[in-house]
Amino acid sequence: MKNKSTLVVIFLTIFIDLLGFGIIIPLLPSFSVNVLHINEFTIGLIAGIYSLMQFLFTPVWGYLSDRYGRKPILVMSLIGSVVSNLLLAFVFSGIILSASILILARAFAGIFAANISAAQAVISDVTSHEERTKGIGMISAAFALGFVFGPSIGGVLSQNFGYSFPVYISAALSLIAALLCIFIFKETLSKEIQLKNRLSKRKYNPFNLRIFLTALSNKSYGKYMIIFFVAVFSFSNIFGTFQLFAERKEGLNMNQAEIGYIFSFMGVMGALVQIFLLKIINKKIGEENTLILGSFFAIFGLGLIGFSTNLIFLLFVIVILSVGNGLNNTVSISMLSQSVGKEEQGTILGINQSLGSLARFLGPVWGGFVYQFLGYKYPFITGGLFMLIITLYSYYIIKKKK
Repeated sequence: MKNKSTLVVIFLTIFIDLLGFGIIIPLLPSFSVNVLHINEFTIGLIAGIYSLMQFLFTPVWGYLSDRYGRKPILVMSLIGSVVSNLLLAFVFSGIILSASILILARAFAGIFAANISAAQAVISDVTSHEERTKGIGMISAAFALGFVFGPSIGGVLSQNFGYSFPVYISAALSLIAALLCIFIFKETLSKEIQLKNRLSKRKYNPFNLRIFLTALSNKSYGKYMIIFFVAVFSFSNIFGTFQLFAERKEGLNMNQAEIGYIFSFMGVMGALVQIFLLKIINKKIGEENTLILGSFFAIFGLGLIGFSTNLIFLLFVIVILSVGNGLNNTVSISMLSQSVGKEEQGTILGINQSLGSLARFLGPVWGGFVYQFLGYKYPFITGGLFMLIITLYSYYIIKKKK
């Protein structure tokens, strides 16, 4: 693979930043319930506001990265993460004990969370079509590895030092990633393409919702966006509700540290899928079949979580989910990228990440709603049902209508 040094820097940047993000995941639901005393539906809103802001602003960053380069967007994103984490730490420490400020901190973090789409655009800049899945897999592995250590660090540190301490650590990690990007990363989008895009007369309004409908209806790549959206929505049902499910005294009865370990295990499995399994399966059955297989595994990986009454069965289900989620998400992004011209990589991948962010907003809101009004199993059952629908769609559209 060409430009290995660039890929290594991007891998480290995303890993460090996502490690900081992973630290926060097990803290939000527990803090919201135990300190702010809010209900499950509101917890879903808090978990989802980050992604709602991503939905609104990621296309903007993608659009700007096509015109001014990937590096400025990455740097701005990481500095925004530092500021938002500090604001969140003030809430967790009791300096500003307010649910409104908590929501504001997560919204601000979502506005500047452009690093994943920018990193995907970097991969498209420096890889060939044949290497694209491997490159996207590297980013996915960095994302997954952030969850290997992040949630367990967050759970253990909060258990021993309080809620705010791990969030300060998260802010420090984002600062390290920003410095790494500023001083080591080299721009991957040529100045010629940047200038061409800036001079382009093509009208584009990032806040015009019609751009999403236009992208989704595109015959070349719209189907991959739909698959990605539904898969992310289904998986996001468990954010905010899995912690509540695992803490139930009549169920698994886990504490914060143990829940952090579970998320870390999920991250380990996700990283192993990206590093070892994806390449093998992709080579044997091809990208299209890999995408369908991943969707199929996710049906059971999501649907069976709510029926996990002991740790062994839960870990088995998480392995299935990690395989399904890892295959589906990585291949759908890779196939999308291969269907888009080089001059539009940032824009289209930004729109796709924006739709993914909308899914990550709607997923926790839906999960919190059905958890509160239907029961603790239903975020996982409905997630599995949605994956069944998208599996059938994937087979019909990709295999029968290509």
